[in-house]
Amino acid sequence: MRTLKIYFLCVADYRSSALKFSLAFLALLFVTATPLLAQSNEQPASQPQTQVEQLRGEVQQLRGEIERLRALVEKPSAGTPVVGQTTGASAAQSTAAPDSSRVAVATKAEGGDLSGAGNLLRTDRLTIGGYGDAQFRGSGVNEKADGGGTPTFAAPRLVLAVAATLSEKHNIFFNSEIEYEFAGKEVEVEQAFLEWKVRPAFAFRGGVIVPALGRFNVYHDSNLNLTAIRPLLNQFVVPTAYSDTGVGVRGKFKLPRRMKLSYEFDLVNGMRSTGDEEGGAAPFSRLLGQAEAAHIGNSAFQDNNRNKALVGRVGFSPFDGFEFGVSGYRGRVTDDDEPRVFASLFFFDASYRRKNLLLNAEYGRSRIVGAGVARRSPRPPVFDPADEASATALADFLAQPAPGQDGFYVEGSYQFRPRFVAEHFDEGGYVAPVVRYEGVRLDRTLRNFYLNRTRLTVGLNVAPSSSAVFKFNYLFNRTAAPVPRLAGELDEEFGLKLLPFRGYGRSGFGSSFTYIF
Repeated sequence: MRTLKIYFLCVADYRSSALKFSLAFLALLFVTATPLLAQSNEQPASQPQTQVEQLRGEVQQLRGEIERLRALVEKPSAGTPVVGQTTGASAAQSTAAPDSSRVAVATKAEGGDLSGAGNLLRTDRLTIGGYGDAQFRGSGVNEKADGGGTPTFAAPRLVLAVAATLSEKHNIFFNSEIEYEFAGKEVEVEQAFLEWKVRPAFAFRGGVIVPALGRFNVYHDSNLNLTAIRPLLNQFVVPTAYSDTGVGVRGKFKLPRRMKLSYEFDLVNGMRSTGDEEGGAAPFSRLLGQAEAAHIGNSAFQDNNRNKALVGRVGFSPFDGFEFGVSGYRGRVTDDDEPRVFASLFFFDASYRRKNLLLNAEYGRSRIVGAGVARRSPRPPVFDPADEASATALADFLAQPAPGQDGFYVEGSYQFRPRFVAEHFDEGGYVAPVVRYEGVRLDRTLRNFYLNRTRLTVGLNVAPSSSAVFKFNYLFNRTAAPVPRLAGELDEEFGLKLLPFRGYGRSGFGSSFTYIF
């Protein structure tokens, strides 16, 4: 019997196709040994009782080892989805190396929902991770309407992600994301939802969610963003990261020839046309677009009207590594006591990855309809830098809602591991040139409008390990018309009423240090 036990322990750690054969063989040996144990029980009473008890103990140990071996055989192999995991080409762009071990919720790099790498804690019931970045921005480099005007160091975000398996049998899990912006100046619960994945084709979730409105809104994490600064489309057309409070369903289908179809539909409180800025332009204006239309604190507290917004996306993957999708949004943005104004957004996105090559593209547009919103904008007032009245007229024009905005980006990168990197960097280290060309129109009905612009970003990403990336970018900005320049008292009064941020329209250098944990 001891020989049998030693042999069992030798084969128990192997995880190959031969493991099932070993299990069957050991089961056969166990059955063969059973009569011997029965004979042991029939031995003369004079034999010491301790030997019988010892044999019984060894039988119990063998049963435990067989259960352990069965668990090893049934353990998911590499590539088997874990709790809360989805698949898609868009997710395969993280610098983190995938881990196929069974965890509470898979990371976004593995096709799941967890932000970061989940390396702070990884168990079968709990996963903790996150990401963050520190940046240097030139005077013309910015995101949304934050700061601007002077070269500065910035710490825009630190995100802590916590996920937990609540029921492994029913595939119910919890996922959350807490974001600390600018070293705690703003703290937001960006995600906090419960999901019941009934089957791969259907899952229900509710809470604070990040709807799949385009590609980047879901994969907006710093370690997934190819450049230091987010795309213009995802600053002004959709307020990335756009998160909202509500319920939704989603799932995926496997089609013939390895094709896949995915869907997601969410019913949420929706964006709103009133922001927290006092004396400034409101969301959906020509000056800010939708940049400030979705403060999650407002959405999670109380809806501003009786209407709910609908968000949905359908994605199709014709083959591994490529996916494209169509998504949309429709909802009322004004309060109940205000004239009814609705926002509609439409997005088309695509992502392709083959080995070390990654390409992403996205186009989105918005349309605002309702009382007081014309289908086409009139020509902007003529601006005279020496005339305060003209500055006032232009500021009032910019503060009004635009009939619609649109934008796009096309980006790509290719990861290299030259000899120097292979010798001195970690296994997940690399260097990668990146390029992004993009454009945004804060009023797509106007030509030669200075708030419509394009931008070319070129740079180099250096990753000494899979958990740290240094990004070096130069941003070439070009506006559709000359940017108003003010001086003295006019600049103090109208500087941020005529421009989204100080230094708008200038080209400049930007860099970041991104970390994931």
